[in-house]
Parts: sequence; structure tokens; C-alpha cells
Amino acid sequence: MTYKHILVHLDSSPHVEARLEAAIALAQSHGAFLRGLFAQGDRNASSVIARRSSDHLVEAAARSEALFNEKLAASGLQGHWHGLTHGEYNHVIREVIIWSRFADLTVLGQYDREAGSQAAPEELNEQVVLNSGRPVLVVPYAGRFPVIGKRVAVAWNAEREAARALSDAMPMLEKAAEVTVITVLTQASNAAPEAPRVGLLDHLAFHGVKAEQTHFTVNDIGAMDALLARAMDTGADLLVMGAHGHYGFPFLHRGSGTRHVLRTCPVPLLLSH
Repeated sequence: MTYKHILVHLDSSPHVEARLEAAIALAQSHGAFLRGLFAQGDRNASSVIARRSSDHLVEAAARSEALFNEKLAASGLQGHWHGLTHGEYNHVIREVIIWSRFADLTVLGQYDREAGSQAAPEELNEQVVLNSGRPVLVVPYAGRFPVIGKRVAVAWNAEREAARALSDAMPMLEKAAEVTVITVLTQASNAAPEAPRVGLLDHLAFHGVKAEQTHFTVNDIGAMDALLARAMDTGADLLVMGAHGHYGFPFLHRGSGTRHVLRTCPVPLLLSH
């Protein structure tokens, strides 16, 4: 298994070059075609209303195309740059979702409030993860990540979203040097023990993936922070987990946990829903 078509989202944020370099490294590792998509909100209100690009957005798109083509040429990869015709908020989100459906993997950047109008809409990552039907890799805004997937941590709770993320991340797992499966148990879990099932490590072994498994118990409130801390303890350069989109009772802790990890994860994060 491998990724043959990778989409990377581009904007004018200060972190876009690091994101692009991470996407290039992944494309090189998997022999993938790299597609760049420039999409960000337009700060010119009249242009947004008229559904056209302001001069500011046109200039930003030109800089984005030049950066993408320069990096692409140096990488030796095949690829192509595209830019949206305007920067209306919902248009940007909707188009990135649609473009993502035609890629094996979409690379986005973690939202940074300090980037302001230079970045894409705050809800972009969450909406693409929940609505594209494809795996999404979120690159943190702090730091550079020339290597992603050498040491992988997998969050596992045997639910649908976790199984989907595991399958979507298999091209990474098959290339990884170390894989650690992390299960976070909460003190609220009082279910009776089930009959033994096939083990996750056995399943991974069929794919040639040798992994270790660990689990620990925490309070509901601290589950996501505990997961991130344990992933960091393993030296992971990638965290794989399923994403939840339920924000109302009784799934509040799941959806809010996904949102929390999206905003705070210090290493690249591969999410599927």
C-alpha cells in the first residue's frame, strides 16, 4: 500500500514553507504526485461579496505558486499548483473538502491564531477531517518535520474511527521503523470483559508491521492530554487516531477531544473519520 496522490493546502501563513517541505518529503517517500492548493480567506470585504479575488489575494496566490514550483522543481517530483478564484469563508472550506476527496492523503497546517488573515479559516482542518472521507495529515505550526512516520504512535480504542484511521495510515505504518499502539482507558469504563478477539498486533503483523502495545487509565477529562504525553514519551514523529464529530450529549468528550488534539498536538497528526 502507498499514497500515490498527495494534496497539500497552501496559504500565506508563516508556516506554509515547513508544511510544503513536509508534504514533499512524504511524496518522495511514497513516489506520489504532489498537488498544491492555494486557499485562504480574503480580507477585502467587497471582494468577498463580489466572489472575486482582491489584489491582495492575487498577489498572495502568485507568491504561493512561485514557492510551490520552486520547491517542486528542486524535489524532482511530479506535481501541479492550483488556486481558488476567491476567498469567501465557506467557499474555501467547501473547495478544500472537495479537492481532498480526489487525493489519497491531504496535508493541512495546524491553525495558528497569530497568523490571522494570512491563514485559512479556523474550522478548515476540522471540517476537512469530518467531511472529506479521506485521511488528513495536520502539520503543527511550530517547528519543521523533515521526517514523518519513522516512529508512529497509534491511538486505539477498537471503535470505527480508530479502525478507519489505522487502515488509512497503513502506508505509513508499513514504512515505519517503530510503531506503538496506545490505548487510553478511562475510569468510567466499567463494561464487563469480552471474549478474546483477534489481536491488533497480529493484524499489523500480516502487513509486515511489528508493533508494541501499551495502555493506561486516566480520568475522562485528561484522556487527550495523557494520550499526547504518552505519544511524546515514545518519541513519535506521527500520531494516528480516529476523529469524532459528535459534540452533543452523550459524545461530548469525543468530539471536543478531537478538536483539542487538532489544536494542540505537537507532532504531525493523521486523522480519519
